Amino acid sequence: MSWISNRRMASVSHKIGKRFQSMGATVAKAPTGVKLLGGTAALGLGALCASGYMQKASYVDPRHRSMLRQYGGNTYAQMIRGRVAKTYGFLAGSLGMTAAVAVAGYRKGWAIKVASMNPMVLCGCSILGCMVTMAGIRSTPYENLPVKLAWLGGLNTLMGVSLIPLGFLGGPLISQAAMITACVVGSLSAAAACAPGDEFLSMGPMLGCGLGVVIAASLGQMFFPASSLLHNVALYGGLGIFGLFICYDTQKILYHAQMDDQFDPIDRQIGIYMHTLNIFIRIAQVLAMGGRKK
Repeated sequence: MSWISNRRMASVSHKIGKRFQSMGATVAKAPTGVKLLGGTAALGLGALCASGYMQKASYVDPRHRSMLRQYGGNTYAQMIRGRVAKTYGFLAGSLGMTAAVAVAGYRKGWAIKVASMNPMVLCGCSILGCMVTMAGIRSTPYENLPVKLAWLGGLNTLMGVSLIPLGFLGGPLISQAAMITACVVGSLSAAAACAPGDEFLSMGPMLGCGLGVVIAASLGQMFFPASSLLHNVALYGGLGIFGLFICYDTQKILYHAQMDDQFDPIDRQIGIYMHTLNIFIRIAQVLAMGGRKK
């Protein structure tokens, strides 16, 4: 009976793989009212995201922060380096745990169960779970480290489970996507850290608007799954937006490492962690599309 189950597994894997790789199909055009409603929702969501990324009134410009470095001396510089190192250490641990959960879940055969779920139910549960765990992380002080790490582990596990179906794209492709993601995120983060000013940090409202459009396009694909326009906006637009967010997150980490009295490295790595995962998913999709065209 094992050969029957193997054939069934291969058939389901092929269908789900085509689901992840299918691009560029056409469907009937949406009614004008639906288009207007979707556009209005995208603008409203973009404005909401933009308001959340605006700089606070207590913002201190780079010129005044450079004075702190001059007067603080070596002790101040070591403090900043230690804070940044802790932040990226937690980031590496979060990404490692997420990858471990995704690999273990795929090997246990959870991929078919996750991929066969209703997309709206899966999306709703993922969003709700992220909101709850991220609220738990941010509401727990850094001094209560065990509880904060428990919330972080819950978020990492949730994101790892959501990535399990990507295993159908193949191990070599996923490994290649992971290496490309590491190069992209590392180079963008290094460029932002070496920038003389806060050029990327000041882009928060614009990035918020772009994020709202990308989120609207991603949600719109649930109702129009074969729309090439929504797909391109969510894929390529999202890749550009999240790449810029890496630069924004890096300068935000540096800013708070310099200015915060009570620095929380776990809170500060959440943004770059989520944006790294989004870049990885989109790079995997682009590689899958390229392999399909060959």
